[in-house]
Amino acid sequence: MEHSETKVNCYQMKDVNMYKIISLVFIVLSYVCFAQNVNANDQTEQNYPIGEPGLKLTYSAKDNNLPESVVNKLELIVGSIEEKEGIPLQWLKLAAEKGNNETFSVWILTSSFPSELLTLAQENISRYILSKSNSDLIEFVHEKYGTPILPSTGVWKHLFPRSENEKSPIKSLNKKVKYLGHEYKLDNFIKSKISVPPKEITSIYLTPDLMIGVPHNSKVKNETRRYDESDYEYIELTKENYFEMIENGMNVFNVNAEQVKWIEKENIYYWGIGGEDVSYPECFYTSNYVGPAIFFDEPMVHTRDQVLKPKFKDDPSLRKKITPQIFFEEFKKEFHEAKYERSPILLLRELDKREDVDVGDMDFLQQNIYTWETMPSSAIYQLSEGDKSTPYAMVFEPPGRLGSRRVLPELNMSFDCQIPADDPKNLIGIIKGFLRGAARVTNKKWGISIYGQVMHSEAYWYMTHAYDQGASLFFYWDSYQLAAVPYSEYLALSRNLRNHSKNFPNRNLEKLKHGAEIAILIAPGYNLGHVKMGIGNLSGLPELNMERLNSKGVKYRDVMSNFYIEIERCIRLGIEYDLFWNIENLELNDYREIVSIRENGKVEITKNGSTNILDCARMPVRPDGVCPTLTVNIESNSGNAPSTITALAEVEEGSSPIYYTQGAGKDGVYKNSYVLWELYGPEEEDYTDFWNDRWNVTVTEKNNSATAEIKFNIEKPGNYRLKVSASDLAGRTKVVWKEINID
Repeated sequence: MEHSETKVNCYQMKDVNMYKIISLVFIVLSYVCFAQNVNANDQTEQNYPIGEPGLKLTYSAKDNNLPESVVNKLELIVGSIEEKEGIPLQWLKLAAEKGNNETFSVWILTSSFPSELLTLAQENISRYILSKSNSDLIEFVHEKYGTPILPSTGVWKHLFPRSENEKSPIKSLNKKVKYLGHEYKLDNFIKSKISVPPKEITSIYLTPDLMIGVPHNSKVKNETRRYDESDYEYIELTKENYFEMIENGMNVFNVNAEQVKWIEKENIYYWGIGGEDVSYPECFYTSNYVGPAIFFDEPMVHTRDQVLKPKFKDDPSLRKKITPQIFFEEFKKEFHEAKYERSPILLLRELDKREDVDVGDMDFLQQNIYTWETMPSSAIYQLSEGDKSTPYAMVFEPPGRLGSRRVLPELNMSFDCQIPADDPKNLIGIIKGFLRGAARVTNKKWGISIYGQVMHSEAYWYMTHAYDQGASLFFYWDSYQLAAVPYSEYLALSRNLRNHSKNFPNRNLEKLKHGAEIAILIAPGYNLGHVKMGIGNLSGLPELNMERLNSKGVKYRDVMSNFYIEIERCIRLGIEYDLFWNIENLELNDYREIVSIRENGKVEITKNGSTNILDCARMPVRPDGVCPTLTVNIESNSGNAPSTITALAEVEEGSSPIYYTQGAGKDGVYKNSYVLWELYGPEEEDYTDFWNDRWNVTVTEKNNSATAEIKFNIEKPGNYRLKVSASDLAGRTKVVWKEINID
């Protein structure tokens, strides 16, 4: 009996020992497996750009109640390795399934897991392919370089799962990641069959450095020019219109939810369709989708017309108090609101309103928006404000009847400069100076646009010249009276520009951006004016006319005269120049010479590490010749208000023909006006350029001379000064002032 009990105890001890041994084996095996996994991960980090081929990570949304268009299941699948120019690249597939069971996937060939920074990701990614539900696979490719075009709405960092430690989720195997504003948990990671990248792909070829388009999805119905400034009737663009526009070289289009279906797979960019209608989140991955908006609309003009003019109306005393500095401060507030509360947040705001979408904690500004502005002097501020992320470019919007033979004579008559008026390069060079300079300093882009009032003979050349100088964006305004460019005209302009780009395809944009040797600076708030650009009233406000004194007791005219004479000097020396507002923290280290136009009337020259202060601008050597002669006589039907004034100007040319036009008249004809009429007073803030009266000026031409007669009414008593000017094509000017006293 005792022996039997002993035997039983022995067996029990053996069972216990066996259990311990088995447990120990499991512990050891678990440790070995863990060590092998760690070593495998280490090996992956050492040998693979992304991870071990065939590794598949599966995630699910932490929140089980997400709306139906939000991704609830996500896979990252590591693919095969390829080598390109000696650099190992690896395929990575992101496969997503939404709550409504729709799926989409993205393939990238990359040297590393995609960076949160779009610029760095662009350097590392060699191919980018998108597959939507029930749709062809689309690869977005740069037409010229063959490199991938990545989505640029501003949401890039949210398009791939991100670990909290900022490491690749594939290498870190973190249990949770953030993706499209939500948290996802790692369900498993397994070794699967190595995915093969897709073979049958449709490529969309894009030209981000040559974007040509219009702002609306409609066109004028009757293309007969409305020189009487009545408005056109507009009709919606048809499918045939869009394809005709593409055929003629255009590649940026505003579309609605129906129109987008016609062209979304063409070699174009599209915008206008907003958060209410896009497929979410696939829209974020679509490289040729820009967003609901594409530009800021004239922030400087908004400041004047929507902020300051209402204030003037409420408190007329502000008309006397206004200064360039006050305008600048108001503009900064207006621009900040435009940037952070309007267009750049529109896409996110619209998506957030949808019941089938939850954007989580995503917060971004749309990045692929440019600013469309008539006052180019503000370029450096608009491209560098705040976080500097958006806008990515400035496009010049021609104000009013732009043309070299209108604006350049006005500059010469207003600022004592002598810029030859028969060369459009002298005009576009001033515009380009602000745009290119800002693009250079901020590493962004610039462009120009054509409006209906632009002198037709110069419009084609402006486009091709801007292209040659490094512009990337080219647009046409297509609505509002004479501002609209008719459909057939912008087709012709686009065809000409696209053909020119084919003839001259090899632009070095970075070198072109750094083409200027000299930087010329003016104080913030000073600018070229607006619709009456050559006359120069700052920001187009009569209250900031050129005869007013600044805080230093110097006329605005004298400050701007120094500015334009320094520009004239560069033109005559054949030196490229850039132009800037002298804003805070402006760094201009790589210019050979910096010219700062001071408000006290002096000019500061910095060159080779030394600075000199001059009493005025450096007068260039001008050609010999005789300037025009000008005599003016005035008559009043009464010395008391109201009074009708008749002014008669007699001009005679000197060494060069006198020519000045204010643009096409109501008959579409450009007429030589010969003289510029301006009236100052009775108060310092009061000014008129007789814009409407000048169309009715009677001009009588004789061989080398002409007479011009204008009639106008003066309603208020006071002391007025009439300025009458004439300028020849060489820029030589004659100015006569006449006093008018009305009791």
